[in-house]
Amino acid sequence: MVWSDPEIKKLSKHFVTVADEVYMLYPEDPHNLARVANNPDHQFFKKYGEAMPRGEWNHPGTKQGIYMMGPNAEYLEGKFAASDNAGDIRARIERALERWETLRREKNYANQPVPEVPFRLPPGIEGELVFRVNLRDLPRGEGDRSGARFDGVYNHFSEFVRWAWNENWVGVGTAADFVPQGRGVEEVPEATVRHIAREVLVDNVRGQAPTWEAEDVKEARLTKQRKGEVIEYRGRVRMDDGSRKYEAAIYGQGVWDGKAFRSLDLVAVGPRSGMSRFNQRANDLGPAPMGVTLSLHR
Repeated sequence: MVWSDPEIKKLSKHFVTVADEVYMLYPEDPHNLARVANNPDHQFFKKYGEAMPRGEWNHPGTKQGIYMMGPNAEYLEGKFAASDNAGDIRARIERALERWETLRREKNYANQPVPEVPFRLPPGIEGELVFRVNLRDLPRGEGDRSGARFDGVYNHFSEFVRWAWNENWVGVGTAADFVPQGRGVEEVPEATVRHIAREVLVDNVRGQAPTWEAEDVKEARLTKQRKGEVIEYRGRVRMDDGSRKYEAAIYGQGVWDGKAFRSLDLVAVGPRSGMSRFNQRANDLGPAPMGVTLSLHR
């Protein structure tokens, strides 16, 4: 992911950044393409794409990429499938800013401050508890770089960034599910553990992966127990849909002040194997270790 690059972070502040599912903007199949033909968002994106240099706009086909546009769909820069080369994107952003200066003078566009937008949770993420989820490949042995990123662009960053990783979110309906009533070992409701397992204990470290179906969750258990001021969590999950698997031990700690959690962190570690269509595991079927952390968002 090029967005880990410090210089790209600085340069991108000159743009209003937008992320969208390009299939909705520009479907690949004729039926849906005809359906959106008169939509303003499709027409805007299409106008931009048609102004791109040959080879930069993937047509026909999917349109995932990084694109820099003027306010009336003017081409500034961009490239299809361009999220793996930070140096290339840095140079493209710099060229886009130079072209913007020329364009705004030609068309009398006025620079406006890029607005500060307060953080918002992703659509559909709600509940009394919301967890920020990070997942990553883990080292597999001395000198084994199988779980590293695909190229060497990131080698000047920290050890964490050098390894492939991703981020998800999940919400849980009630905090009470994680609060013990007594001093003994108690169960977190199975429905809550299964919800977390289905939604975010998936292998999308390198790409897209679907959530698990209900029947794919073979085991989902998490206990809670007070240990002084800390609540301790221990459990196991096992998911298998026939083409991919993930089995992990879970450990966690939380601090409950009687009204709310001051902290709550869980970590799942175990072997994943197999692949889904878009998670880029065809050459890395495993089994191999993967870790997932869930940290309370406040």
